[in-house]
Amino acid sequence: MFRRYALVLAITLFIAHAASGQTVARAYADNDGKAHVAFANGVDKIIKPEPGQVGCADVSVADDGRTVGWSVLVQNCCTSYPISTSIVVYKDGHQHVITTRQMIWKWRFIERGSQIAVLSGPVHGGASEARLYDWHGKQLASWDGNHIPPAWAKNWQQEFQP
Repeated sequence: MFRRYALVLAITLFIAHAASGQTVARAYADNDGKAHVAFANGVDKIIKPEPGQVGCADVSVADDGRTVGWSVLVQNCCTSYPISTSIVVYKDGHQHVITTRQMIWKWRFIERGSQIAVLSGPVHGGASEARLYDWHGKQLASWDGNHIPPAWAKNWQQEFQP
């Protein structure tokens, strides 16, 4: 009996360890608004939605092949469509949520997925801020659209125009 338990435990730990550093083959949103991460070994993991999530958009796999991100869509009182106010970053079985004070207009991975650049602003009008985060959600830098943009915010300067 002990051998069987030890074998099951060893197999479970091996599978958990293997899944934690797997290569992502693709990521996508299903019709129910949930994010899926499909690994190279054929395993497809459905990620639990965030509170209030009605969908996800802009699903992307970083250049490192292990980090995935998507915009979380939530209902908005003042529009007839959902808007994004956060981004989920999923890597090696761990996920972190980056939340902004306003709607997320655009985002992208930087440095092969170790950093995320986020452009946000009011639902209507020009962008109000661009921020750079590490993949855990810690803010590293910000830019308000004035002066020359930092490399991570390249090509976003026109978004700040009214």
